[in-house]
Amino acid sequence: MFQLTKSIRLMTLLLIVKSAAALATGMVPESSLLIIEEQDKGGSINVTNTDQHPSLLYTNVVDIPDDKGTHLTVTQPVTRVEGGQTQQLRFILATDAPLTTEHLKRVTFEGIPPKTKSDHSRVSINIRQDIPVLIHPVSLPVVKDAWTLLKWSAAGNTVTVKNDSPYVVRLAENLVAEPSGVQMKLKQTYILPGQTLSAQANTSLAGNSQLKFFPASRYGIDVPSYIATLNQ
Repeated sequence: MFQLTKSIRLMTLLLIVKSAAALATGMVPESSLLIIEEQDKGGSINVTNTDQHPSLLYTNVVDIPDDKGTHLTVTQPVTRVEGGQTQQLRFILATDAPLTTEHLKRVTFEGIPPKTKSDHSRVSINIRQDIPVLIHPVSLPVVKDAWTLLKWSAAGNTVTVKNDSPYVVRLAENLVAEPSGVQMKLKQTYILPGQTLSAQANTSLAGNSQLKFFPASRYGIDVPSYIATLNQ
């Protein structure tokens, strides 16, 4: 009897998970990165409601704690989007002064479905899409491989990376020292202009002359890993 009850509970759980997965679609932006040009004083992105029912689209701009000087607002923070339809969202940029470096923010998109009488017997999941926002100065030339400008150094079991460039560099947290193959992790997936980050290995990094990391392209497209010189 115990085994039968356990099996029923397991089957019920699987059905709930399957139902939740089937409903987990929601609002999908057209791009994995939103680029805002200072010269345009803003930008836009299309978001599609991939569900069959209408939902309220909630859009929220999230400031990066260590990035100051820019203010980005969405003109329609809450709007109704019919099932299968696409909504264009417009963002307005304001700056404390003319920009000399790139800036970074994030924006989230979440669809809230309408309530129905049968909601008490259904499991639904609101999927929140979260993408980076890159703000580019009017006076700064575009560089598509800014990760090549990072400077890496090692001392003891610590790797330090410094971004002397005016560009935001996005990258995975994982780092690999070469030729030893020792792995480390950064505390975040971006490096702002003028910022310095460090990562700790569990052993000495002496004898390693290169550092492999995994950058994100300017347009959110996957790129191969990059090997940089590791100064000792």
